[in-house]
Amino acid sequence: MAYKGNILTGGGVVYASVLMVFSLVLDNMDVVKFSNFSPVLATSILIAILGFYNDLIEISAFNKYISLTFLILMLLYANSTLPIIKNFNGFLGIDEIGYIPGLFFTSFVYLSIMNAINLTDGIDGYLAIFSIFFFTSLLYNFDVNKFYTLNSVSVIVIASSITYLTYNFSKDNKLYLGNAGSLFIGFWIATYLITYVTSAPYSELVQVYSIDIENIPVIAISMISIPLLDTLRVILVRILNRKSPLAADRNHLHHILLDSGMTHLRASLFLTVINWFNCIAIFLIEQNFNSKELTLIYIFISLFWYSFFEYINRKNLSSSKG
Repeated sequence: MAYKGNILTGGGVVYASVLMVFSLVLDNMDVVKFSNFSPVLATSILIAILGFYNDLIEISAFNKYISLTFLILMLLYANSTLPIIKNFNGFLGIDEIGYIPGLFFTSFVYLSIMNAINLTDGIDGYLAIFSIFFFTSLLYNFDVNKFYTLNSVSVIVIASSITYLTYNFSKDNKLYLGNAGSLFIGFWIATYLITYVTSAPYSELVQVYSIDIENIPVIAISMISIPLLDTLRVILVRILNRKSPLAADRNHLHHILLDSGMTHLRASLFLTVINWFNCIAIFLIEQNFNSKELTLIYIFISLFWYSFFEYINRKNLSSSKG
C-alpha cells in the first residue's frame, strides 16, 4: 500500500545544521576544541549540501564521486588535524607506505565507506539505528584517548538519530535522510574508523585490552562488516548481470529481508545486530591470531552471511514464482 502523508527529504541537512550550531556553542568549553576541526566540519557540511543537491536534482554517480574525491583529497592534503593512513603497523606484513600512497589510500577508504553507508539508506530506520550503535560503541574508546571533540560529535549524531527515528517512522509527516544524510554520516563514520586505526600506536584502549596492534584494521572493518558485505555483493550481482556497478536496483540485503516478510524496523535491527555480532566476535578472538589469520576468519564470517542471504533470496524467488 502506498504511503499517504507528507514526505520530506533532507534530514541530512538537519543533521549538518545541528552539528554546526552545537560546534559553535560547545567550542567555548575547555575540553572541546571544535575550532581545530573546522576544516573537517566544513567538509562534512559541504558533503551534506552536495548530497542534498543530488536529492533535488539527480546527478550521475560518476560526477558525484568525482566531487567527493576532490573534497576528500583537499581536506586530507590541507588539514593537519585529520590523520592519513601511512602505516599499517604490521597488518598483513605491511608497515610504512609513505605520504603519497597514504593520501590516496585514505581517500579510497573514505569513498568506499561513504558508498557503503550510502547504500544502507534504503529502508526506514536502518541508517539511524546503525549510526546509534556505531557512535555509541566508540564513546568509551575516544573517552579513554581523550578525543573529547569526536565524542561530542558522537553524542550530537546519536541524539539527532534518535530524534530522526520518530519522524522517519511517522505516519503523518515522514522524513528521510536522503543522500545528504547518508553521505554526511558516512563521512563521519569513515573519519572515526580512520582515527581508530591511525591512533592505535598510542591508544590507551590498545593497552587496556591488550589488543594486537596489527589486528586493529580488521576490528575497524568488522564495525561496518554488513554494509561492506552488502556493497560487495550488489557490485558482484550487477557485474554478473552486465550492469553498471553504480546502477540502482533492489538487490540489497535489506530488500531481501523485506521480501521475506520482515518489517522495516525488524530488518534494520536484524542487520545492525549481526553487524555488531561480527565485530564483537572478531574483538574477542583477535588476541589468539595474527592479522593474516584474523583476516581469513573475517572473510569466513562474511561468506557465511553471504550464503545465508543468498539462501533467503533464492527462497523468496521460489516463493514468488510459486
